[in-house]
Amino acid sequence: MRLPQGSEGAVLLAVFFATAFAQGLGKRTPYNVPLLKMTLASDNQHDDFKQVKVAIDGTEEYALITRYHDFHVKTTRMGVERTQYQEAPDRAFVITEFEAKQLERVVGSFISTLEDFEKDLKKRRWGRCRHLDAFLPRFLKRFYFLVCAARNSLHAMPRVGRIPDTAYDVSLSSPKTDRRILMWQQKSDYIIKLRIISKELAYQLEQWRKKELNTSRRNPEIAYSAKAEEAYSLFVRMYFNFRPPPPVPPEGKHL
Repeated sequence: MRLPQGSEGAVLLAVFFATAFAQGLGKRTPYNVPLLKMTLASDNQHDDFKQVKVAIDGTEEYALITRYHDFHVKTTRMGVERTQYQEAPDRAFVITEFEAKQLERVVGSFISTLEDFEKDLKKRRWGRCRHLDAFLPRFLKRFYFLVCAARNSLHAMPRVGRIPDTAYDVSLSSPKTDRRILMWQQKSDYIIKLRIISKELAYQLEQWRKKELNTSRRNPEIAYSAKAEEAYSLFVRMYFNFRPPPPVPPEGKHL
């Protein structure tokens, strides 16, 4: 995710920093956040399930993951080309090879982001943490819906991962960001626990990716990870300061 470049980008950044200064907000340190871009859509406004559109970096192509049938969409000289991957309704809970491939890409970007985040917490680089907060909360919510759509169940991920829109702003100048990070800073042990659970989630996601999402090794019948889901739940609760703080494994231990 890149900030605008060139003269127009410089103007936008100048406006942002002027606004942030006027509001008394903490410094934001821009950097390229590795998270893959995802968006949500719904065929029915009353349907809790969401379709998840996952960008394919460097192209205008994207994957569309839904409850039953999934699609690979790209634009050719002949127009928009949609390749459909069908699923039998009674087998829609199984993560297909196409879904596993998209999840593996998304999980990889998530792991890289968590590793950067843990290092930033360790070195107290709060400007980078504030910048990340404009992107990570929305990603976490979309990750929840991506896994649920792939497994055709809203119970596929812990309910806490369905983060309410009121918990964050999609903005580089949100007071909610400053309040969230200030709460972390008020207790040094909180930052330590947040670092631990960030590393634990990255570890469990990597295990899931290697064992169940890698298409050459996977067993479609068990293409999920209870430990990754648990670590995800603990991370969300820590990140959003949900009370009471959840227990985390000791340093160097795993769930």
